[in-house]
Amino acid sequence: MSSSTPGTFVNLDVYYEGIFVPKPLVYFEPKRELLTGLDLNKMDFKDFHGYIRNAIKDRCRDMYYCLPDRALVDGLRELKDKDDYVRFLDATYSNDGKISIYIDHAGEDIMEWIQEENDEEGDVESVLSDDVDSVLSDDVSVDHELDDEVIPDGQN
Repeated sequence: MSSSTPGTFVNLDVYYEGIFVPKPLVYFEPKRELLTGLDLNKMDFKDFHGYIRNAIKDRCRDMYYCLPDRALVDGLRELKDKDDYVRFLDATYSNDGKISIYIDHAGEDIMEWIQEENDEEGDVESVLSDDVDSVLSDDVSVDHELDDEVIPDGQN
């Protein structure tokens, strides 16, 4: 029997050797490593980073995790220091100990890509709402008034 309290073990889906591609943000052709039964309470950030690096047998230039039930553009979070690690642990444990990790080997500024994508999405929503307003405002209003003259239905 383990000395850890129940619910402290986590399962991580680690995606690596893929390539992040923007607009829409996806992680293209990754390898996947499922790491199960980890007790992250016994690891600090440095230990965790080393553990992931050993598990994928590669360096971890930049590491991210994705909040559960979210698209990458909405849920991806950096995992670069002990403060991020605390937030990562909170997200993991609040999701029944399951979360996905993504490794960026190319050193791209993924967070900037996300910001740009979100800004563009906001611009599109703004343009769409402007278009709706302009369509509504450009409609020609025609009031139909009944003529006094009545034309019978083919009867004379």
